Amino acid sequence: MAAQDLFSFQGKVYLAQRQPNGKPGPLRWVGNAPQLQLQLEVQNSDKTESFSGNRMLYGRLVQSKTANINLTLDEATPENIAEGLYSIPAAVPAGAVSNELLPPGLKAGDLVRLDRGWVSELALVDSANPPVTVPAANWWTESASAGVIGLRKVEGSTQPFKATYQHGATINIALFNTPPPERMLFLDGINTVNGRRVNISLYRVAFNPIEQLDLISEEWGSLQLSGAALFDETRALDAALGGFGRIEMVGG
Repeated sequence: MAAQDLFSFQGKVYLAQRQPNGKPGPLRWVGNAPQLQLQLEVQNSDKTESFSGNRMLYGRLVQSKTANINLTLDEATPENIAEGLYSIPAAVPAGAVSNELLPPGLKAGDLVRLDRGWVSELALVDSANPPVTVPAANWWTESASAGVIGLRKVEGSTQPFKATYQHGATINIALFNTPPPERMLFLDGINTVNGRRVNISLYRVAFNPIEQLDLISEEWGSLQLSGAALFDETRALDAALGGFGRIEMVGG
């Protein structure tokens, strides 16, 4: 034992979809991850003796073993957000919308949100027969990215209004649109005290949903993921692999 055995780890965290054969699929680097914690715990059933008069601890039965994980992600990529929302990001291509009906009975000053965002080439017509184009001076674009428009003047037009526009490509991340995904987690780490490399593998990881996602904040945002390493019975047969994961350090 010497000072060079002190440690402070950093490294790249990778997640991979666990394949049916138990092997990892393509690795995905999660970006800057300032915290990765592994918390081991056992549940015990204790037996006290009844012959000394002191009820001393006489036996301990380990009933369960758990390995919990805490992972902090600094980068709000679609894939990182989807991990905590039980979602599969879906790419929605750019396109066009014709004659989208706006709510009836709009008044001057009302704001309306279109079905799509990142809009351009927007035009409004009314419901007269034939339709009459609503002058651009009668409305404004409040937010092109959110698809929000406002009405300055509605008198002289037959409602409901209809919107025709182009919209940009987006990535859609719907909440809870897939069962909890099972991942394999890898840390390509380095002990910053002595420069030695370390590899950490967890074979079956199930994350919980994000408990809190700060949508507006005065501080840096982060994604706090927690979960558990599940037992892998196929690897447990190999003592070198273990049932939950392993830590590999350079020998010699």
